[in-house]
Amino acid sequence: MHDTLVIHYDEIALKGRNRGVFERRLLRTVREIARSIAPVEARKSYGRLILTASGETPDLSALASRLCVLPGVRYVLEGVEGPWELDDLLDRVVTVLPEQDAVQTFGVRVKRADKRYPLRSSELERVVGARVLEHRSWGVDLREPDCWLKIEIVNGRVFLCTRRHDGPGGLPTGVSGRGVILLSGGIDSPVAAWMMMTRGMQLSAVHFHSAPYTNRRSQEKVRDLARQLVRYQPVLALTMIPFADPIQQAIITTAPPKYRVILYRRFMMRLAGRAAEESRATCIVTGEALGQVASQTIENMTTVEASAELPVLRPLVGMPKASIIDVARRIDTFHISIEPHDDCCSYLMPRHPATHSTPSELEQAESALDVDGLIEETWASRETEILRFD
Repeated sequence: MHDTLVIHYDEIALKGRNRGVFERRLLRTVREIARSIAPVEARKSYGRLILTASGETPDLSALASRLCVLPGVRYVLEGVEGPWELDDLLDRVVTVLPEQDAVQTFGVRVKRADKRYPLRSSELERVVGARVLEHRSWGVDLREPDCWLKIEIVNGRVFLCTRRHDGPGGLPTGVSGRGVILLSGGIDSPVAAWMMMTRGMQLSAVHFHSAPYTNRRSQEKVRDLARQLVRYQPVLALTMIPFADPIQQAIITTAPPKYRVILYRRFMMRLAGRAAEESRATCIVTGEALGQVASQTIENMTTVEASAELPVLRPLVGMPKASIIDVARRIDTFHISIEPHDDCCSYLMPRHPATHSTPSELEQAESALDVDGLIEETWASRETEILRFD
């Protein structure tokens, strides 16, 4: 039973004088999540976070599975604290080994951050490996063994770990400011959100729907995607904005058909700016990739961005679709995204959308619309909910 977790981070360790800011942010998030899963004592220790069980539930496996998805975490080791003295340590090693039939090969790796320990890392690896071979008829594999025994020596303490959970790395959520993600029901926008979260950005989300002209399932699908994303930051605010009436109806009856989708996007940027103001965000994030659809040509993206008062970040802009899908599978959003749904931009889609446009052309098309009035009326109909990981 594992009663200790050792959390490693990589990019945080490269920081200079402000490294403590990043460490404290990650530690705060870890403590916040641990409160709802298992009581632990958590603290920094020489480039690591050490979590030790307290209370009546010492097994921290469930907590390790939860923490390993957090941005900023490179990997989480599950194990126990061992004694400092070598003979006692070797006896303790035997007690943490899996059963004989559970594995066929093993390897030992030692990280000796505390140089006061009398043996070098390589020496301790050989001694521990020899003790394991006395009790298990396993083969030795130092590349991809069935079981790694990892020993960490840090600040006068020794930790014996037998299970590793890989994480996304990057930076802890919240150290890079706040943003608003335009969250659709497709594959791209959840991946864009996750990528910005791993860069330390705390996100809120807005979704535009065309109810009652599209079915309610599209909204539930977006909620399902948001529930997946909230695994990567403790809280996610999701704002649902009705887009069909009055905005789409006004565009359809007034503007040239070829500009409809671009006009939709320009109004979305304005409403996302309102959401950013409410959540104290300083940028807008989209899942656009260059050339993927008609509205995502460089000319049209420039025209759309001209309507935004905040910077627009497009983390997927140069990624091929196959690479985006790979990430979606890894973060468990792909199976939700491919479910059939009605998209607000496909509602009354023009047969021949414009692939080239200029801001002046769209400003001319908008001159027949009461832009400010439409924004105010639509914004007043929004619904916001706060999602937490369950």
